[in-house]
Amino acid sequence: DTCYSLAFGIPAILMLVATIIIVLGKPLYVMKPPQGNIIPSVFGSIFYALKGKYSGKSANHWMDIAKQKYDAGLVEDVKSLLRVLLLYLPLPVWWALFDQTGSRWTFQATRMNGVVGSSTIKPDQMQVANPFLILLLIPLFDKVIYPVFAKFGLLVKPLQRMTVGGLLTAASFFVSGFLELELQKTYAKIPAMAESHVFVVNTLPCNISIQLDRNGHTHDFFVPALESFVKDQIDPEEYNVKATVDSTCMPNELTTFTSNTKITLKSQNVSSILISMREGSLYSKPLSKPEEPHRNENSDAGRLRIVQNMARSSYSHVFLQGESKSYNVSLMEEETVHQFDYMKVDVGTYEVMLDETKIGDVHVGQGGVYNLLVGESHSASEASSGSMEARRYILTQANSVHILWLLPQYIVITVGEVMFSITGLEFSYSEAPDSMKSVVTAAWLLTTSFGNLIVIVVAELRALSQANEFFMFAILMIIDMGLFAWLAYRYVPREKMEDKEIEMKGENGHHNATFNNDD
Repeated sequence: DTCYSLAFGIPAILMLVATIIIVLGKPLYVMKPPQGNIIPSVFGSIFYALKGKYSGKSANHWMDIAKQKYDAGLVEDVKSLLRVLLLYLPLPVWWALFDQTGSRWTFQATRMNGVVGSSTIKPDQMQVANPFLILLLIPLFDKVIYPVFAKFGLLVKPLQRMTVGGLLTAASFFVSGFLELELQKTYAKIPAMAESHVFVVNTLPCNISIQLDRNGHTHDFFVPALESFVKDQIDPEEYNVKATVDSTCMPNELTTFTSNTKITLKSQNVSSILISMREGSLYSKPLSKPEEPHRNENSDAGRLRIVQNMARSSYSHVFLQGESKSYNVSLMEEETVHQFDYMKVDVGTYEVMLDETKIGDVHVGQGGVYNLLVGESHSASEASSGSMEARRYILTQANSVHILWLLPQYIVITVGEVMFSITGLEFSYSEAPDSMKSVVTAAWLLTTSFGNLIVIVVAELRALSQANEFFMFAILMIIDMGLFAWLAYRYVPREKMEDKEIEMKGENGHHNATFNNDD
């Protein structure tokens, strides 16, 4: 169900094509030979200036102290570099949010319904929305949005655009947080520590009353006809189980309308009880294997367990036959009731075949967890006694919130990316001196790693629910953009700084040795 050769082969082929294009275009490029590594000189001049400052040396700018050892042009370039790098301090927080589109948001998509018509959108495929939106939004912003806002004196300066882009990124996480709150309503019920759940499967066409009793402490509930029910928040102890049906239930077949059994519940486990009929009596049987209500994360499939409930063993196999895929389970010959292991089943509707006889259909939804009971039919709709049927019982509902509800947050964060990341790269490259452009690019990429470290720390702390974590990142981003706006307000562009330095030199005056005063 996954094609690694395709997933890795296509990028490899595309990289090969790109390499060939670069090689063929080599005669058209202006090739500048490497001029050495500027990094040692940058760090050396900074450390020398700091050492001089703390040893008592003074200068108009603390970096000017380095001119005693380093070239004056290099020192001036480093001063411009440091002014740009100061603006980079808030950048890791932005990357902490943006890079979660490939992690947290993908996990969020695993809990959503990706079925569109006859196909299914896989959770990681939603990331394709970002590059498509980038291709659409870059020309739209350059040709339409920025010019329109410029008429009103808005979004003219790069740092203004970056601030707004950062706030939009925060807004996208508010959107994802509210979406997560809706998803929480559909989550599987997982027993907490010191808690048990009971999954009761009713194979009879009448309502059943269940009572769990432990030393006079009881849990009473009903299980609808031909359905299942999960009773949660039960202490993990041994219970007496009493099942009761009305005397009007199957009057021609049932003669005993009450059954009793015992069940031992374990902490953080979901135990199951099968309610059926045996030889005219109501029959309740605790099943040995614990249920697994958790969904299949990182998958567009569902999970299904076949439960054999047959008083005779004249059949050998159960087949699930779908349009493109089938599943096969060999029945147990000696056991009348047997739980098979859960298996991952692709989304779709399957014909259930008992050997060569069709006994029903079953639909598997994305993220759903089911028991498929195969055995004698007790349904009132079945005319013939002893006929076989397959009936689905739901342990965990399939994903119900559609995956396309992720699009609003992808649209908002992509707009933020266009305004923040793309504008920031352009601004940094234009503001950096020629000798420092590679250093600025390296520093920009370094902020990405620091952003990922923020995500790792927050994830390891596990102090917040997923929704609250999204809200926390959104609020952190707003605070971060407040810091960025303050730094941007204080920032002086390189051209203005150079003009200011020229004016200062003109005011202070310089001796011109070639000047002659003829008067």
